[in-house]
Amino acid sequence: MQNTHNQIEIKIKKSSKGKIFFAEDFFKFGTAENIRQVLRRLEKQGILVRLAHGIYLFPKNDDILGIVYPSIEEIAKEIANRDKARIVPTGAMAMYLLGLSTQIPLHVVYLTDGAQREMNIGKSKIKFKKTAPRNLAVKDDLLQLIIQAYKITGEKNISEDFETKLTHYIKKIENKVIVSQLKFAPVWIQKRIKNRYQS
Repeated sequence: MQNTHNQIEIKIKKSSKGKIFFAEDFFKFGTAENIRQVLRRLEKQGILVRLAHGIYLFPKNDDILGIVYPSIEEIAKEIANRDKARIVPTGAMAMYLLGLSTQIPLHVVYLTDGAQREMNIGKSKIKFKKTAPRNLAVKDDLLQLIIQAYKITGEKNISEDFETKLTHYIKKIENKVIVSQLKFAPVWIQKRIKNRYQS
């Protein structure tokens, strides 16, 4: 157990502050139960902060703010990397990432080709929702966010103000992305993005 503890602690302290770890990152150092006990002990010592079941943070401290926690988006991306899955932020998170909303959503839904699950991260909740491959076919992050913003708003609720704000981002998309990837969006969204892109 002590050897397992030492190996895990060395691996953590060699990493950069702010790194997210998963329990399975340490499986080569001992049994699942031993690792669980070591991580619990390191948490009590303040070396790690537990974010959720099996997810830990090697904390970075700010003199004024205290522990600097990763964003929900950063945590979701780390989980996706671990699972070798693709994810797409939807709804309120897509609007927030585009700057169309200033409120950080507490409940976030991501479309994924990985496992469907929900997890609590402090006061927030992340839901990974299994979806059809077509909904993940758009590889360009900005275009995908714009499509999701249109979807959450709905075709009948599009305002001129909303589209004016979106146009700023639509114009940033490379033409080759429009040509190769826009076809995967719903037809009504394709038309609106093309109109704004060409205006």
